[in-house]
Amino acid sequence: MDTFLTLKQLQAVLKENNISPRKELGQNFLIDRNMRNKILSFAEITGKDTVVEIGAGLGALTGAIAEKAGFVYAFEKDNKLAGILKNRLECNNRIKIIEKDFLDLDQDFFCSAGKIKIIGNLPYYVASPILFRLLKFRKYWNMAIVMIPEDVAIRIVAKTGDKNFGLMAVLFSMLTGCSICCRVPGSVFYPEPEIRSVVMKIAPESKFETEIKDKEIFWTVLPGLFAQRRKNILNVLSRSFRIEKKQALLILRKAQIEPDLRSHQLKIHNIIKLVEQILETKSRSELIQFDHLKEKGKII
Repeated sequence: MDTFLTLKQLQAVLKENNISPRKELGQNFLIDRNMRNKILSFAEITGKDTVVEIGAGLGALTGAIAEKAGFVYAFEKDNKLAGILKNRLECNNRIKIIEKDFLDLDQDFFCSAGKIKIIGNLPYYVASPILFRLLKFRKYWNMAIVMIPEDVAIRIVAKTGDKNFGLMAVLFSMLTGCSICCRVPGSVFYPEPEIRSVVMKIAPESKFETEIKDKEIFWTVLPGLFAQRRKNILNVLSRSFRIEKKQALLILRKAQIEPDLRSHQLKIHNIIKLVEQILETKSRSELIQFDHLKEKGKII
């Protein structure tokens, strides 16, 4: 059953159920069938696939996904929307509507679901946290097709030297292969959002992990390197990790990094070397105890 709603059908359902789209939850409903089909074409869904849909809403994608996939877990945290979608799909035994925030999922769900594909229109206000959560559970899925704010996508695909190159770009460069599939005009949504969106394709690829000797400390330390983006890397080491500048200069020399560079100018191989050199100066326990690293560390 195709659960796509035209603008008139959508407005009628919303009115009937006394629902107003909630801006704070990023509720912008897809109303363009051609765009819907284009998004799904990037996922290349087959009957062997288990699909997890994030933010099912009123089903713009859900029914069409289920027509192709083996099974669909559709997550929707808004109880009213989830209830309406359940009623519309009550006869379909290949879809499970889950009234839950995707961010509340733990590893147990992914272990039981098998290898999956991820599809979703991510609410702009939680797009980054959801993407970090996907990275954390990357061994359980093989492809993600997500609609996200364009500014988030720019930060993901940024390369060394680009001012947008930061923590997110490093993580996605190291752990995935990703690309922007297409840009999405606001006119395909109701209500029309104020931000621009893109569809991004992400696939887990451990391209650099074999070079990391201590993964736990690497992921913990990494955010500290990007915490003071306006400072040169010498000052970052001194302030973020409480290393005397004379020692910091020695660390940078061993990592083959010029001390006046900013963090966005560092190459990934040099970043890996830099963390190793920091660990030779500071103990694991000492680094993990830094308050600013506790808050930002262990991101994946």
